[in-house]
Amino acid sequence: MDDPELQEIFTDPAHQEVVDLLGASRLASAPLDPHFRGYLRAKLMTEARKTLPRQSARAWWRLRPRALAMSMAAVAAGFLVVVGLQVYLRNGPIQPGQPVAVVSPIANRTDVTTAAEPIQLKFSGPVDKNAVADSVVIEPATSVTKQWVGSTLVVTPVHSLSPNTAYTVKLQPKATVPAASAATAPKPSPTAAPAPVVVHFTTQRAPIPQVAPPSYKSGSLTYGHDSRLAPAGTILNATWTSGGQLLVTRPAGQAGPAGSTSASAGASVNGSAASGATEVWLMSPLGTPIRDLAPGATLPAAPASGSMFAAWTVSAGQASLAVRDLQGNLIATVATTSSVPDRPAVWVGSDRLAYVDGGVLKLVDIHGNPVALPLIHVDKGNVEASSNGSLLAVEAVNGSVLLDLQTTPATVTSLHTGATGFDWSASGDLAFVVQQGATTDLYLLQNGNQTKIASSPSGQTWSNLNWAPDASSMLLASRPADANSGTPGLLLINRDGSAPRSIGAKQKEYASPEWAPGGDLILFSRRDEATGGLTFQVATVSTSGANTQEQQALAEVDTFMQARLRGDAAAAQSELDSNGQTAYQNGAARITSASGTRFTRYYPVTVQLVGSSPNRFLIGVRTYVARTGGSEISFFEEQLTVMQEGQRYLVHDVQTSSSQPLGHGPNVVSVEVLATPAGPQVNVGFDADLNAASVTPGTIQIKDAEGNLVETRVTFDPEHHLASLSARLRPGATYQLVVNTGVTD
Repeated sequence: MDDPELQEIFTDPAHQEVVDLLGASRLASAPLDPHFRGYLRAKLMTEARKTLPRQSARAWWRLRPRALAMSMAAVAAGFLVVVGLQVYLRNGPIQPGQPVAVVSPIANRTDVTTAAEPIQLKFSGPVDKNAVADSVVIEPATSVTKQWVGSTLVVTPVHSLSPNTAYTVKLQPKATVPAASAATAPKPSPTAAPAPVVVHFTTQRAPIPQVAPPSYKSGSLTYGHDSRLAPAGTILNATWTSGGQLLVTRPAGQAGPAGSTSASAGASVNGSAASGATEVWLMSPLGTPIRDLAPGATLPAAPASGSMFAAWTVSAGQASLAVRDLQGNLIATVATTSSVPDRPAVWVGSDRLAYVDGGVLKLVDIHGNPVALPLIHVDKGNVEASSNGSLLAVEAVNGSVLLDLQTTPATVTSLHTGATGFDWSASGDLAFVVQQGATTDLYLLQNGNQTKIASSPSGQTWSNLNWAPDASSMLLASRPADANSGTPGLLLINRDGSAPRSIGAKQKEYASPEWAPGGDLILFSRRDEATGGLTFQVATVSTSGANTQEQQALAEVDTFMQARLRGDAAAAQSELDSNGQTAYQNGAARITSASGTRFTRYYPVTVQLVGSSPNRFLIGVRTYVARTGGSEISFFEEQLTVMQEGQRYLVHDVQTSSSQPLGHGPNVVSVEVLATPAGPQVNVGFDADLNAASVTPGTIQIKDAEGNLVETRVTFDPEHHLASLSARLRPGATYQLVVNTGVTD
């Protein structure tokens, strides 16, 4: 473009090249300060005019035309040569040492995600954008991309950030050298660099991955061994509690804990007890009797959750259905029948019970109040409730039906003709069988649709089905249709009817198989080959693949952990593959303890096969930390991914939890007040094993509103960390529960 002032200065035709270049030059981006360009240009023109009277245009021109053209083009375009960072606000340049006004949304945050989240730096005024971007430094060193969006510099990490790591973003400018006004002018001194702008933030902790529940699919389950709970005839029936113990009916007079004998008397004839001569006991999965819960009772039933059970007691031709806790304390008698029951009651959820009285199905709540049902006659048929208590499958005299208890009155829907052997999965699906002569059809009711998913081979029948804890498969007792041909066995089949597989010992009976709540044991009954009496047995199962591989992985973890307990970092690192070494070096977990502390002990918490690979395990460990020369103060947990490499296992990855303090003693986690015929009962649940001798009326007390002690009787259940207090309490009065520090681990 034409500029009259330039034409006046450059009058010599030899300098016309300079004028042409300046006219053809393109303006740079908008100036950093709207007044700066005009000021600098006017200053230049004034200095140039001062030289005209003293020398000719040709004498004044000391520089080569192209060099002068480039310099003047830069000046005319408002270009300022800057080394480092020079910031200009609207009202003028920042003075040396004045901090740059920068605001970042993530400044001082401690929960920044580890994903490549953009880091925004918002400037309060115009800046030299190139110089600012070049001055950005991130510690720890991280590869980033930079982009300006208006007055905001967006810094985006190329890769994910490390978890639980403190990061610093610095804008560290260098000293600024102002441009000289003329080639002959003395070189100005560099100005002091503005103070660095610093943004601190911390990334969030890496989440502890949830351990995937074990898969009980047909192909992934390994059957271990089975063992008899007690001699034939000494257990009449058995079922699991929600806590993984057993409720069993025993003939009266059987030995109890430490060889003691129950108080009731009675006789057992051919494996069955006479009326009134039975007892319901709590028993461990190893067959150890724990306590007599209900003398004179039989046919116990436990809900899917909670610490109660129901059992029948027969006296003088009548039967009463009572609900008790697992200490044996009576909660309520909910029903009385005129006939002797032949089956346990059925828990409908955790607050109702279904039973058969005189061939008619009835339903009561836990207080004994009847719940209206349609008239349904039941003979020997099966009755089962869904896990949430909303549906009831009934094999009625007039055909199997499904009752929807969420409607009033209950809605009745017909099931497939001949449906029997009902069992509900944890996900709310109903499985049942239909006997077809010498074969059996397996059906699944899902979303209202009844679908046949499998059929037994000809000559084999299936019965007593039971869902696996994760609803991925079902157990079925398999028997020959003709007792003189074929062999019995235990069948595992996937929920879609695929991959049926016999597990357990061959040619052995597995009647009424029932998974333990934890999924590691199966309860079943079998006739004793020698005496013909009924025996109850428990089988061990595993979902972690081959036992040898699991043991090798656990052995590797033990070698790794023992080195850490010794403080031998080199030995511990030798048990890590390259990925494992990186995982421990990024700060999320420590190989050895911090200064002033030591790792004292560890133990495995979980062992889980990862995916379908038979040689990749997720092993959870808990490690305890103590002060050097002192006692333990805390613990933390790690999820170690262990993989096989060649002939050995190595730790491939780690996820760690935050440290948890110790030394606070046991914590109270629940308080429940129950109304019993003997009076109120207060159950106090703890989070840890307790010293039973420390649970006394002196350490757990009830006080009235005036602070006076109430006389109590205290019992303790060590298996469930539960203390129970019985006391005479006035209705409507206010009381205080006091647990003092005398209760110890």
